[in-house]
Amino acid sequence: MLSTKKDFIGRVMAGRPGLTDPDRPSLVGIRPLRGERLRAGGHLVPLGVPPVASNDQGYVTSTAFSPTLGHWVGLALLKLGPDRRGEHIIVHDPLRGADVEVEVCHPVFVDPEGARVRG
Repeated sequence: MLSTKKDFIGRVMAGRPGLTDPDRPSLVGIRPLRGERLRAGGHLVPLGVPPVASNDQGYVTSTAFSPTLGHWVGLALLKLGPDRRGEHIIVHDPLRGADVEVEVCHPVFVDPEGARVRG
């Protein structure tokens, strides 16, 4: 949506390193592997490493129960997110004392092609 051939409002801002860095957190979907409840605010850490700040790779932005899918789903900002689809990670929630193993997936959980909407 941003033109590379002509000027537009926000062009300078869009070129800032924080917005163009390939390692910046990107939006992904997450789904629990064993049907546990997901809660927003949890931190994302790889499997098998201690949940400390130096291993933090992102956080859960929102969660909801999906009646269509029959389990909890969530959205998260994860470092190198789209490249990590299919990977299993831990959502560490120190405030509530819960760790949930999740799978990184596409952020659109139902009808990603839009066939049901345009059907």
